[in-house]
Amino acid sequence: MSSKNTKARVIGRVIAAYRVNTSQDGAFDALAAEQLGVSLTDLRCLDIVESRGGLTAGELATASGLTTGAVTAVVDRLERAGLARRIRDELDRRKVRIEVTPRHYAVSEEVWRPLHEDWHRLLGTRFTVAELETIAEFLELSTALGARHVERLRESRPPQ
Repeated sequence: MSSKNTKARVIGRVIAAYRVNTSQDGAFDALAAEQLGVSLTDLRCLDIVESRGGLTAGELATASGLTTGAVTAVVDRLERAGLARRIRDELDRRKVRIEVTPRHYAVSEEVWRPLHEDWHRLLGTRFTVAELETIAEFLELSTALGARHVERLRESRPPQ
C-alpha cells in the first residue's frame, strides 16, 4: 500500500472520528441544556458569550448564525434565568455587551466540572506537549475551515 493510500485512509478515520465526536458533543449539550433548564440554542449562545468573555448582540448573532431578533429573544431568556446579563458600555451608552453571570458558573459547574477534570486527566496522561500542540492546531484549523463553510452557506442562502 502506498503512503498516499495510507494517508487518505487515516484522513478518513480522522474525519469519521471527528463527526462521531461532534454528535456525541451534541448529545451531551442537549442533556446539559435540559439540566440547566434552557434550550439548546440558548446553551450554544451562552457558551459563545462565556468563551469570548462577553460580546455585543450583533457579534453574538454573527457567531451563532442567528438573526439579531432571535439573539434578543435568547438574551432575554438567559437574563430571566439569571445566566447572562446586558452591560451598557460606559463610553458609548448605545453599545450593550452581553456577559455571563456568577450564577451561570455556579449552576453549570456540576455539569462541566467532571468533564473538564476528565479532559485534563486524559490529555495530561496520554499525550505529550508536542502532540497536544498538534491536536490544538487541528482543532483551530477545523474551526477555521468550518467558519469558511458557514460563510459559504450564509452567502448562498436564498433571499428571505
